[in-house]
Amino acid sequence: MIRLSTHIVIGTLFLSLAGCGIFSFSSDDDVDVLIVARSLLKDQTDEHGDPKKVTLPVRVNYTFTRKPMIDEELLVEFEFITKEALPILRFAVTTTDGLELVSNNIDEKYQALKTRQVIKSKIKVIPTSEKRLYVNLFVVTEVGEDKKARQIKIPVPIGDYFLSDNPPPRQ
Repeated sequence: MIRLSTHIVIGTLFLSLAGCGIFSFSSDDDVDVLIVARSLLKDQTDEHGDPKKVTLPVRVNYTFTRKPMIDEELLVEFEFITKEALPILRFAVTTTDGLELVSNNIDEKYQALKTRQVIKSKIKVIPTSEKRLYVNLFVVTEVGEDKKARQIKIPVPIGDYFLSDNPPPRQ
């Protein structure tokens, strides 16, 4: 009886320590790319807090399938091209208020990429208001212990914002 209760106490203690992170069983795939990217972006600032220009070994191209319109689905196609071999490449996508992310087929993690390897992906968004809207693409590269991040703000111009970044107010 004492032996069974000792095992229960030890098991409970072990599980509580695992929950605290002392004995963590999470894999590298469990990383929240958005949290990692924002942390790296915060670290990649100068003494004034301004972001440093960081060049990543991946090129990002994107295209819209048509002119963005309110309440109509918009397809954004991406092409990611590696400039060098990359052990790990991660992505996260967010949108600003007024832009609903409908679907996203960009994987969070790509491994063992070769030089000039092309990855094609797409997302679908629906603009719900007329204002300055953005798709935020967070890119994180990992080469050994060297991790770098970049945020790419992709403008989705709607209505008067299609013609100008700062349209005059309507009458």
